[in-house]
Amino acid sequence: MFFLCKKNLIDDLGHGVPNDLLIRTLSVTHQLFDLDPKIKNQYASRAFANSSNVSHPSGGLGRGYQSVGENVTNTKRDRHEGFDLYRELDWNHPLRLQFDEKHSVNKKLPDYREMATGWNPWPKEFPLFKETLTEYTSAMLQAGERIMRAIALSLNLPLNYFESTFNDSFWVIRCIRYPAISQDEKKASEYGHGCGEHSDYGWLTFVNQDLDSHNCLHVRTNDTSKATYVSADPIVIEEQIALTCNIGDILAFITNNKYRSTRHYVVSPVKPARSRVSTPFFFEPNLDVKLRINETTPECYYGEYLINKVRSNFNYYNDETK
Repeated sequence: MFFLCKKNLIDDLGHGVPNDLLIRTLSVTHQLFDLDPKIKNQYASRAFANSSNVSHPSGGLGRGYQSVGENVTNTKRDRHEGFDLYRELDWNHPLRLQFDEKHSVNKKLPDYREMATGWNPWPKEFPLFKETLTEYTSAMLQAGERIMRAIALSLNLPLNYFESTFNDSFWVIRCIRYPAISQDEKKASEYGHGCGEHSDYGWLTFVNQDLDSHNCLHVRTNDTSKATYVSADPIVIEEQIALTCNIGDILAFITNNKYRSTRHYVVSPVKPARSRVSTPFFFEPNLDVKLRINETTPECYYGEYLINKVRSNFNYYNDETK
């Protein structure tokens, strides 16, 4: 895990994402979670947990709103709300068309249909959210491309060595709010941290977080049995907001751990602190890229790897007003 400011990588552009856009993205994320619960639950991802809903025009597996506790890490409910957005493939995209009946007769298709055919349930009551997140996506894709090229150069590889693996990136955005809790609430056995300890599983993660977010994101600094952690607080360099950049498991594997995937967790802010918002952007490979995940598994499509991860991320409540 490392930090990227606007002027510290490759050339004077650095990550290249304007401060104003980073701040506006956090602002609309706060506003999203401030919506009435009845509105948020209209866009709940639990409605699409059943694969029979995969062709719905405004949803798909893992996409949309999750209430506090519906995300699960290490068998414990996480103390956060989420709103997940995935790359939407155009109607005529080859990977969407391959799952159309007239294109897939007698074909053995890879197991990632729910990813390829889903749509994001953008809240119609809050059009500024889609407008801002679309702008954010464009800027973050450019940042991801810059970092992947820098990584290639650092490995003595051609500048565009990885480009064919991400030129149709199946990106993910997680809008997250960690509600502030009391000391007594921290003791509830059903819940773990704001988000339990884990490593990210793809290419790169860029964390954009509230600038007053301190002692929340904790990063493991070693792999020994006696783990130690540091707090990855926001950094501003020469009035430029730095992005926290984390390496995913796949990138660690294919670089022989020259770039290491770092385990981390998030602690909920404690009252009277305000709730914490972050909007991590996951810069990922193309759905149809074939790769190996680790030493023990055969080559597979990235989409197959991704969907198996997504299917295990949630434990939805039956009460939709939760």
